[in-house]
Amino acid sequence: MTPSRQSHGTAKGFTLLELLVAVSLVALLSVLLFGGLRIGLRSADAVDRRVDHSAQIALAYDFMQNELADARPLPTQPGALRSPIDFTGEPDGLSFVAVPPDDVALGGFQLFRIALQGQGQNRRLVVSWKQIERGVTAEPTMVRPSILLDGVSSVEFAYFGVVDRTRPPEWLDHWTDMLTLPQLVRLRIAMADHWRAPDLIVAPRLAGPAAP
Repeated sequence: MTPSRQSHGTAKGFTLLELLVAVSLVALLSVLLFGGLRIGLRSADAVDRRVDHSAQIALAYDFMQNELADARPLPTQPGALRSPIDFTGEPDGLSFVAVPPDDVALGGFQLFRIALQGQGQNRRLVVSWKQIERGVTAEPTMVRPSILLDGVSSVEFAYFGVVDRTRPPEWLDHWTDMLTLPQLVRLRIAMADHWRAPDLIVAPRLAGPAAP
């Protein structure tokens, strides 16, 4: 009896080279997907920081807009015919006389001081004030400090006005010992993460023409 011959189909599998190629492709796709995820997370974090910065900037600018626009040109020497006003403008800070907001619950004129505090690139923009009597010179002592903006790298104030009637108005980095308020005050802020806020420009309502 002749034994029957059974036909076996050729079993096909993956070769070692094909497996290596497949593993390499999976690894490459994983790297690409993980890289895209990291980029997406960084973008989301950047958007969150921008939103947070915008909210802080809006609050700080609203306060400064209201107070600077209401700055009062009080003389440092009451009764003098021509006395400089109580306004000191510097590149990194300024002081001026104004009435505080209603929610502060302080009456009378206040000498405000706005400047940076802290060291390094992560500082705070702080406002302090001291009550003064009208027409009396006040020392620029910083009391009752409040944080306007946190995480600030630098601030830059500039002042626009006429200091000499023979010359047109111009932007200056100082406004001290003047007889009038500047026509415009500009503030530029850079945050610690290198984000730059839009310029704030305020026009004091009681700014008058410069004396000759």
